[in-house]
Amino acid sequence: MPSQSSNSSIEPAGERPSGRRWSAFFKGTAGLLTLGFLAGAISLLVLEEFDIHTSTTEFCISCHSTMRATVYKELQQSRHYNNAAGVRPSCGDCHVAGRLLHATWEHGLGAGDLFAQLTGDWSDPAKFEEKRPKMAERARLHLLEEGSETCLHCHVMEAIQPQRKRGQRTHADAIEKGKTNCIACHYNLVHKEVPLSERFIQAIKEYGVD
Repeated sequence: MPSQSSNSSIEPAGERPSGRRWSAFFKGTAGLLTLGFLAGAISLLVLEEFDIHTSTTEFCISCHSTMRATVYKELQQSRHYNNAAGVRPSCGDCHVAGRLLHATWEHGLGAGDLFAQLTGDWSDPAKFEEKRPKMAERARLHLLEEGSETCLHCHVMEAIQPQRKRGQRTHADAIEKGKTNCIACHYNLVHKEVPLSERFIQAIKEYGVD
């Protein structure tokens, strides 16, 4: 006759231990995925608000305060700021990409610029002008690499109507060839004119603009 102990070792009817383990695993995985999704969604919302706040002109000149009397004043005197349409772009509209993660990266680069201002002497206008060509080169190259993405957020190439015949031909040719990188031709807008660096000249030649 079987002993009491041998009967206790028999598996009870119903779900097997391996089945219970898989059920617990999937429940745990679903919980982690849900938490991960919520954390990701909250992070994106925070980044979106961060980008909106840090892309305003007021925020930019509050940190890049030494540029208030130079590039910011130049913006205020430009046709981009004073025009019949009443459109006034912010610093971020031109210098920060529209894509969220890319914009966040560019804000990080801006923090590096802020560090350079805090550790260097930018109070002397003459010293600022010494640094201007390098800053202009970097901004131009960045726009060229990005395909003038920020320009094209506002300007529709097919809708632009240049007044001069040369501009009309140039724009029509650019559209036909798919060479609609604005900075390749319009490199001295908004801010003070700065001579082109050899590096930028070479870059626009490689792009296809002489």
